[in-house]
This record gives sequence, structure tokens and C-alpha cells, in this order.
Amino acid sequence: MPRIVFHLDLDTFFVSVERLLDPSLVGKPVVVSPGTARSVVAAASYEARVFGVHSAMPFAKAQRLCPQAVVCPGNFAAYAGYSRAFFDILDDYSPALEPASLDEGYLDYTGCHRLFGPPLAAAAAIQTRVKEELGLDVSVGISASKVVAKIASDLAKPAGILYALPGQEAALLAPLPIRRLPGVGPKTEPRLMRLGIRTIGDLAKLPRELAGQLLGTAGYWLQDAAQGRDDSMVSGREQAKSISHEETFMIDTTDPAFLRHALHRLACEVGYRLRKHGLKSSTTCVKVRYADFSLHTCSQTLTQPTDLDRVLFASGTALLQKVLTRRVRIRLLGFSARNLTAEKAQGLLLDLEGKERLENLHTAADRIRQRYGYDTVRWASLLRQDTE
Repeated sequence: MPRIVFHLDLDTFFVSVERLLDPSLVGKPVVVSPGTARSVVAAASYEARVFGVHSAMPFAKAQRLCPQAVVCPGNFAAYAGYSRAFFDILDDYSPALEPASLDEGYLDYTGCHRLFGPPLAAAAAIQTRVKEELGLDVSVGISASKVVAKIASDLAKPAGILYALPGQEAALLAPLPIRRLPGVGPKTEPRLMRLGIRTIGDLAKLPRELAGQLLGTAGYWLQDAAQGRDDSMVSGREQAKSISHEETFMIDTTDPAFLRHALHRLACEVGYRLRKHGLKSSTTCVKVRYADFSLHTCSQTLTQPTDLDRVLFASGTALLQKVLTRRVRIRLLGFSARNLTAEKAQGLLLDLEGKERLENLHTAADRIRQRYGYDTVRWASLLRQDTE
């Protein structure tokens, strides 16, 4: 059976969420950024892009290009909530779902047409659900390969669907600028341009050995991608060896209370996904990336498998204390559950009655979340922290 891969990308995600929170922003040039002298643009509306503003641009430059832009500092708790709801919708269409970031992911639709119809019909149904349930637009690229599906979703923006039919991938890619190819960044593009390689089609025609000589081992993959070939798999959640969530902060921080609160949210999100898939975890891990991009991790083996938020968070809190070994600001915090099992735990982490009450509480809360959205039920401690 031919493989069918969807790449789904929420359009101007941060800006769209800000507009849902404040409808007065609709139609105005909007920039999501801390707005400090050394900060960068996290997202820009289409109205701001007309002036040349784009993500990753220094905020000072964006302000010069579009001084009338409305600056939003960013609401990552809201972004994370909408992201969870988005992936919960996608989860209904395939067990093989690979989040790539808060606002985009890959879905392996191979064989799922028996349940949800042809690829184009399924893509349209997903768009309708995302719009009706979340108020967001999503662009969808469809192909036999992940790399072509991603390029197709970009070409389909805003709110479109583009299906690269089998055998037509190379023809679709050929006229596109070389920078459209994933993996061709600000260093590789000028190098290729100097060699006269300006389009993806130019790279596709390059002799394979020459591509390897010019670009090293990456050259072979880039040429395969330019020809529409990409055999990399969609790592489905059901097949994953771990379940994880992470958050990149808008502003680097060393605030212990802020980090503990972020960890609490992440642990609860991981617990929810464990229960959704009927899994328990025997190992927890905390990941920290510092402002200088160095990465530190620490893991712990539990006395027995669990899917309870309280137990996961307690383990994560202990690990966070161990991993914070430097007086350097932190830009990313992650929490993961590993060594997953579908078997019921033998023995008790809590007393039997207390454990049963917690399990019943989680079951009731999860049912409400699945029907009305993840953030409709939250721990009181998280609510208190959010309002402080």
C-alpha cells in the first residue's frame, strides 16, 4: 500500500491565539515578542509581514520596519493549551502522529482511508474540526514522504491543502528556490548559489557523488529530498519509547518558582497522554537547555510504573534539583516518561484507598478533557500559580 503522510501546520499560530484572546487585534499588524532591545520576533501576522517583518528577526529591526505593529509579549500557557487540543484532534485520525513543534506535526495516514475516506476528504475534515473547535486555520501538505509533505503544506498556506501525487513530487519541487528545501539554511544556501544551484531542481540534477563531495554526507540526503525521496518514518505515539513534553521560554530564566510551575504543567501533560494511551512509565527524565545551548538531563527509575500526575511531578521535582548545576539562565525545560508498559502495576505507591481515589479522579477529569478540551480541568495548585 502506498504511504500517505500529512504535514499539518497551524497558520500564524501565536498570532492567531492572541487574536482569539483579544479579537481587537484582528486585521492589525501583530508581532509576538518580549519587546526588549535584545529580543527577537517569535511570530508576525501577515499584515506585519507586508513590511518585511518575520520570525527570528531582531525586535529592534522589526520595530523600525513596522513601528505601528501591536506587540504581544506572548502567552505560552495559552499556546500550549491550544497545541494540546490540536494534537488531540489529529490523534483521532491516526495512531502514528509525530509532533514537530507546538503548531505542526506529521501524521501517517496510510491505511486510514478505510475509516475516514480519501486523503483530501480527511484533510478537509481535519481543517473543519480545527476551525470549529479551536478557531484556528491549518494548512495541510500530503505526500508519500515527510519532506515533500512539509514543503506542500508551506505552499498551501494560508488554510489550504496541497496533495503531491505519487510520481509528481520531483516536478512539484523542481522550480522552487533552493532555500525551500528543509536542511538548506543560511550557510548552505549561499554555498549552493555560488555553484549555480538556485532551485531544488538544480540540486536534483547534480551528480550524486558530486553532491556528497560538496556537502558531505548531508549532500546525499539533500539530493534525495530534492528528488522527492524521503523514507524517514513518522514516529507514532503508540510506538514511541517515551512520552515527553517540553517548553522553550520566551525569556530565559533562573526563577525556581517559575521552573517548578512549568515542570508541573509538563508532568501533568505527560500523565494525561500516558493515561490516554493506556500506558504507565517506569522512568522519568528532566531535560534542561541553558541559554548557551548546553544540554543537561537527569533520570530516575521509579519503584513501580505509574501514570499519576502527582507521582510524575514529585519525581520531576527531585530531578530538577539535581539537574540545575549552573548559575546560567534556562531557555528550555522538558519532562519525559520512559520505559513504558501497558501492564498494570503490582504493588502500591500510595495506600490502596488513596491510590484508587486518585485513579478515579484522573479518569473523570480525562473524560471531561477529551470532550471539552484539556484545560477545562486543572489542578488547583496550577490555577493558583497562574494567577500569582
